[in-house]
Amino acid sequence: MLRGRLASVAVAAALVGGAAAPSVVLAPVATAHSVLISVDPEDGSELDASPGQIVLSFNEEINQNFVSVAVTSEDGQANRVAGKPTASGETVTAQVEDLEPGSYTVGYRVTSADGHVVSGSSAFTVAGGAGGAGAEAGADAGADAQADAADETSGEDSGMNPAIWVVGGLAILLIGGAFLLLRRGN
Repeated sequence: MLRGRLASVAVAAALVGGAAAPSVVLAPVATAHSVLISVDPEDGSELDASPGQIVLSFNEEINQNFVSVAVTSEDGQANRVAGKPTASGETVTAQVEDLEPGSYTVGYRVTSADGHVVSGSSAFTVAGGAGGAGAEAGADAGADAQADAADETSGEDSGMNPAIWVVGGLAILLIGGAFLLLRRGN
């Protein structure tokens, strides 16, 4: 009888230890989020000529299959990106058609290698357009859109990797199993 009791306790301890180990290992991974480090042309910049490309740099690798970049003018004309944007490691590059003078907004939505969706926007002006107050309004609108996109992203993402939910559920099942084994031993 004592031998059966010790065996139940040993199995229960192994189950509880096994349930805790994956959550400790996965916890640091779940807190990581991709963020935009820089954009070229810079947000709010005024360029003398049309840029040939838009370059977005992130702190983590970006999944090539889920990259979207759009460049639109103040009046919301069609996307001025030529071809499909490419991702190479942490860098996303989008070739841009020749842009006329005016204010433009760069909108992006990418998925990092860890599965988190990152979206936002940036604004720049090509000189010779409306200029002055119009250019400032375009930059302000781009900053507002970027803040709105950040709010949307934080609202969409719980900040936890789905693997944590799976590990947590398994831990609860294993601890419940250990509890039942201990109760059965009585």
